[in-house]
This record gives sequence, C-alpha cells and structure tokens, in this order.
Amino acid sequence: MKKISPTTFFALSLITLLTSTILTGCLTVEIKEYHIKLKNGTAGEATIRFINIISESDDTTDITNDDFQQLIDMYVKGNKFEKDNPGYRNLKKKLYEENGVLVGEVTFSFDSLSAVRIFKFDKDSPYMFYASNPLSSETLIETNGIQPEVWMPIVFWKKDAREFFVKTRVASEARFRTGLLKNFHDWQAAQSKKK
Repeated sequence: MKKISPTTFFALSLITLLTSTILTGCLTVEIKEYHIKLKNGTAGEATIRFINIISESDDTTDITNDDFQQLIDMYVKGNKFEKDNPGYRNLKKKLYEENGVLVGEVTFSFDSLSAVRIFKFDKDSPYMFYASNPLSSETLIETNGIQPEVWMPIVFWKKDAREFFVKTRVASEARFRTGLLKNFHDWQAAQSKKK
C-alpha cells in the first residue's frame, strides 16, 4: 500500500471539504408562524408553520433535489426535529401547498413554557417571548401580543393569556433562493406510483 504524503493528504482533505461546502445548500423558510395554546398551567399544544420552504446557496449549482431529500429524510420521516427540540411531545409533521408555496407544519404538545420559548417570572408577571433568533435571523412581523419597542424583539401577553401567536420573517443573504414546491409535487407523484 502506497503512503500519502502529509501535503497530499492535506490538499485532498481541503478539496473534499470545499467541494462538500460548495455543493451543499441550506434549507430555510421565508415565514414562521407560532400558534401556542396553554391547556393546564405550563403545559399545552402548539403548531409551528414553516411557510415557503426554500433551498438557498451562494452559487448557481442546483441543489434543490438534495435539499428536498434532506427535508424528507431528516425532518419529515426522520427525527431531527425531535432531537433539536426535546421538549416537544406527540409530534405530527406534514407538508402541503398553500398559496403557491411549500408549507411545513409541526403540531405537538409540551409540558414546559421553556419548550416553546415563553418565559414567565412569577404568577403575577406577563408572559414573554423572545421573537428574534440570531441563528436563523428571525424578525417579528405580527403577533397577538404587545411588542413594547421595535428595537426590542420581545413580545408580552397579559398574565392570564392562554393563546399566543407570533409570526416572524427569516432573513437571508444567500444569492440564490429556490422554492421547493416543484420538488414536493414530484415527490408526491412518486409516492402515488408506489401505492
């Protein structure tokens, strides 16, 4: 067996890393809607809608098929969402078309306010929700609560509130963004043929 020099190994590793980085895209969404209902104390049910699921990249290479397959394998059929959100119980996931875009919907129950990013200091305090997320660049665009200042991405609800709604926009600086609705239609057709 022929040995590879450290320089050659480094060069091959770098090429592999760059190729995988360049040819992989990123799944994201345009809008997120959070619908949360308290049922008993700090427990309840919630629905998160991911409106206009898209594939984005920094070059013109079409990676929408790979990104859609990742959506199906890891999130819809897989358990990535559950692993990323251990406080969610009894998850139900679905994809569908609405107003010409692909929408993902996750419904679940929860036992703790922190599972749905809601905070309440004590029984006399208002409910609070941090409506921004630096990891996904979410910004608040609509709520049934009160946002005290535009620069303050916190939503408040009265202490006796039981239903919470927050709608955010996910910002992106990617140069190329492609909706995955066509991929969804192709996948649905393939699923129908299997039956």
